Amino acid sequence: MQIHSDTFNMTLQNIPFINLRNEFARYYHSIKNKSLISQFNKFEKPINTPYMIWKGMDDDLVSIICQRVILGIESYLPGAVYFELILRGAPKEKIILTRNPFDLGGRGTVDNYYHKLPALIDEKHSLKLFNKELYEKVKIFYREIRNPLFHGYNISGNLASGIQSIFDFLAKIYAWIDSWFDIKKLFQKS
Repeated sequence: MQIHSDTFNMTLQNIPFINLRNEFARYYHSIKNKSLISQFNKFEKPINTPYMIWKGMDDDLVSIICQRVILGIESYLPGAVYFELILRGAPKEKIILTRNPFDLGGRGTVDNYYHKLPALIDEKHSLKLFNKELYEKVKIFYREIRNPLFHGYNISGNLASGIQSIFDFLAKIYAWIDSWFDIKKLFQKS
């Protein structure tokens, strides 16, 4: 799907679904095997990442990577619900609701994305019901990390352990999504 802005003379289109997951996986691998974080806090530049060569400050890089993967999961989740609803033969009216999770009437991003959106498939897929402890941690993550990071704050200090903990946390979110959505189904021939 494409959206065009006449005001800014620019066209936007959906990021290919699999790219969101692959970007997370490549960054996560480079964090786990220390190839990325071993480059932090050194005066040697550039820093090589799976997707760019960075010549700026380490904390800016970590902030940009974290923003990018958080946006990735916030895009992947509605896409997973959308495709799962299609695979299950859900009515078009329900499928359309995945376009804007905020139309679901929840009390903020966490409620709409992690509770109401997956409950469109089945109530048991809501993170709030599936794993209450993880759901509560998502609320803390949004309050303490995600929202400040998207409103003028940068990650600083403890870059290696900080990015590791964020990626470990987001991997748990992807594991929850994988519990009810198998992306491989999209690539199987019918």
